[in-house]
Amino acid sequence: MFTANSYNPDSQPLGHYKGYPVYLATVLVAVHVLSMLIGVVSPQGYLQGLMFAPGWFGSWAQIWRWVTYVFVQQPSVWFILEMFFMFRFGMEIEKVFGRPTLAKLYAGLVLLPPVLVTLGYLISGNPGYPLAGTGFSHFCLFLGICLLYPGALMFSSLPWLTLKLAGSLILGIYVLMDMAQRNWTHLGLMLANVALTYVILRRAGLTPRFEAIQEAFRNALPSPAKPASPRRESGRALTYEPKIKPKTDLAPERKAVEEVDAILDKIARSGMDSLTAAEKAALQKASSRLKDTDY
Repeated sequence: MFTANSYNPDSQPLGHYKGYPVYLATVLVAVHVLSMLIGVVSPQGYLQGLMFAPGWFGSWAQIWRWVTYVFVQQPSVWFILEMFFMFRFGMEIEKVFGRPTLAKLYAGLVLLPPVLVTLGYLISGNPGYPLAGTGFSHFCLFLGICLLYPGALMFSSLPWLTLKLAGSLILGIYVLMDMAQRNWTHLGLMLANVALTYVILRRAGLTPRFEAIQEAFRNALPSPAKPASPRRESGRALTYEPKIKPKTDLAPERKAVEEVDAILDKIARSGMDSLTAAEKAALQKASSRLKDTDY
């Protein structure tokens, strides 16, 4: 379904294990699986010591919780799906954009939620929203692939279900679920991670994906008033720029030039026929006067 771009040293595997390539995504999956197994055999307080929730555990100051909350894992079908997202989609992002981009993206997806939750706690004083697990980060890796290959098929047996459509539907369902449950904090954190995914991938070389939406907003907003365009004649705009400029020490000549400028500007606006007899005489007189002046 996916194809990697041209050769990139940062897109090569870290090494091989029994002939299989090992990528950064592979290492992250292994760490999460190991954490899940440790949580199964550890005392109940072990997982609580990894969670993040400002005001509950004083975790805004316990720096390790800003990262360890993603390792609060328990065996489930959803955990298997999350690991598949990480392995399949994280590896594809790593192959296309390089290992540094995947590392930056995953670090941002992990750190942004606790940063936003902590800011909300410091502003409002509420206990804070508890964070545990990797639902935000791994789902956004899938959305990253939807942004990268919007026209690819989700399943070959469903030719109408493209990744763009699948990603939009799943994201829309999540939004509706949070709205129905009035879970505004979860909704805000999810949308913030979605926006972060797009920004990081755009900086890494992803082509723009929302030109139509941007164009619609530009068309909907009122445009600033434009200055009146000059009169056109035969398809060309008639504009006048003074060609004769008086010397700064010749005040009488400057006045003559101003008279000529005013008459020529009227000609540019309305044509030669618009001049009165007096203006034509003044133009002739001023022109003769300027010709006798040494510039």
